[in-house]
Amino acid sequence: MTKKPQQKVVLAADDNGYASHKIVFFDEEQKIICTKVDTSIQIGGSTLTSVGGVKEDTYEVLSEEGDVTNTYTCSSAITQPLDLRNSNYPFVEANRVLMHHALIRSGLAGKQVQIGVTLPFADYFNVDGQMNVEIQERSQANFLKNNVVAEHNKEKVKIVGARVFPEGMSAFYDWALDESCNQTDAFEDLSENDGSVLIVDIGGSTTDIVCIRMVDGNIMIDHTHSGTAKIGVLDAKEEINKAYQKRFSSGGYESALSPRALARIMETGTHKAGGQVHDLNADLQVIFRAVTQRVVSYMQSKAGRMNDFEVIHFVGGGAVLFGESLRNAVPVCSIGDEFANARGVLKYMTGQEKV
Repeated sequence: MTKKPQQKVVLAADDNGYASHKIVFFDEEQKIICTKVDTSIQIGGSTLTSVGGVKEDTYEVLSEEGDVTNTYTCSSAITQPLDLRNSNYPFVEANRVLMHHALIRSGLAGKQVQIGVTLPFADYFNVDGQMNVEIQERSQANFLKNNVVAEHNKEKVKIVGARVFPEGMSAFYDWALDESCNQTDAFEDLSENDGSVLIVDIGGSTTDIVCIRMVDGNIMIDHTHSGTAKIGVLDAKEEINKAYQKRFSSGGYESALSPRALARIMETGTHKAGGQVHDLNADLQVIFRAVTQRVVSYMQSKAGRMNDFEVIHFVGGGAVLFGESLRNAVPVCSIGDEFANARGVLKYMTGQEKV
């Protein structure tokens, strides 16, 4: 009997933030593919379907016996989203469902996946700098469960392994390694000069600050000047929602903007509703400056003098949104993107496999 060829395991990374899941993996041509899916989920089904009547974003969670124990809808258009902005986020079933949804949306349905998942810096490490093994193991155990299937066509992804990585530090790997997972010239210069890097990762709900110092060519984390603050893109979104409701609506829950509408406002500065185009650019600039000021204040209180760092690198969705305000506040900085953590995880895992 001819044996079936063993299916290749796909290395993938999931920066599973409060605002969105960012999935990154190499395609067949070894090009890095980046996709983003809103962290928007509600319990139960939805009245939303495709024009063919299919609930494409509905997922079932199965028991060990194969019975359906829960149903979720993952969509930016849902009306009763779960509030996942709490310390249990890495361990909850809804987060696992969102990861499978994001992987399927990224084209990995039917694949075997070795997944690398990010944790906020303050969750990955204890205050004394030691690894928080309990949180890491609980997070890994959550994402290793393979009991999520798409309701309409039974699509699923098989997770064959799961590892967790610290946010911010993962973005440093993205800065230090190129797409072939080799060290960049900038990293080699930093290493030769025993320099220091400050990574500032502005995510959905949190801002991670990681202070990295090169000591005799070795990467060291300065935990005294590293940490996590509850500042992020969701703070800006909440203020935009308030500004819109105050200026253009009668208030109330029904007038709340959807996650997709908020994302479009942050990109374009406008919102179409009721046959009119509402201009929110002035509100955006005020809100972005206010959030930036909070981020920079935390940087200064936690990391100290900005002139002590050879590199100050902003990453995350907030780095993209608040880029102009950040450059005005920290002129010597560089701006990355929202996939830096996920790319860094993928590069690190790929580099380890090569070794």
